[in-house]
Amino acid sequence: MRRTIAIMGLVLAFATPLQAENDAAARLTVTGQGVADVVPDMARISLGVTKDAPEAPAALEGVAEVAQAIFARLEAVGIAPRDMQTAQVSLAPRYDYNRNSDGPPKLTGFTASTTLAVQVRALDQLGAIMSAVTQDGANQLNGLQFDVQDRASAEDAARADAVKDAMARAKVLADAAGVTLGPIISIREGGARAAPVYGRMTMEAAQSDMPIAAGELEIGSSVTMVFELLEE
Repeated sequence: MRRTIAIMGLVLAFATPLQAENDAAARLTVTGQGVADVVPDMARISLGVTKDAPEAPAALEGVAEVAQAIFARLEAVGIAPRDMQTAQVSLAPRYDYNRNSDGPPKLTGFTASTTLAVQVRALDQLGAIMSAVTQDGANQLNGLQFDVQDRASAEDAARADAVKDAMARAKVLADAAGVTLGPIISIREGGARAAPVYGRMTMEAAQSDMPIAAGELEIGSSVTMVFELLEE
């Protein structure tokens, strides 16, 4: 467990005796951050397929055949249908702009592409899956992101850590300023965050099972706490 602290603001504006009757007491505002390091247990990969053909239907058909083969391969190794998704399909004309004439560019064919999003919940299969889909025609890996299937416990640990850090720093600041730290007026959560590990490569390089190092995933949280300050 690692912890970091960020101080967003310190307000030590004591009210005058006349103002004290109507104004709130002096306040100290501190923002703390906590981080929990966890080992990923799943990954999201984005696979790409691109095909060129003289005619648009042929280009789309070529991409569709490869995508279907990839989905069949993924299902055969235990990837559930809910973990496979067609994320994008595109079709674009290709032109020859290097003709030695004053005429318009010449249409030479079409390029079709699709992106498949896959969630792999067993990391020990990830390398074999990445290698297998290349055999079925996947020629791009657009992204690799590690994650954890259940973040609740790690997020709670990061939240608790952030609160402890904010309270500890508030006490240090109050002691240094010669005031007494009073009760907590408010606590506002800044939200949990995650710092996943990304990887990019061309699928042409994956001729054998790709070695995968998942490393660690940082899940963090921040809280902003407001304390009342009392004069000693």
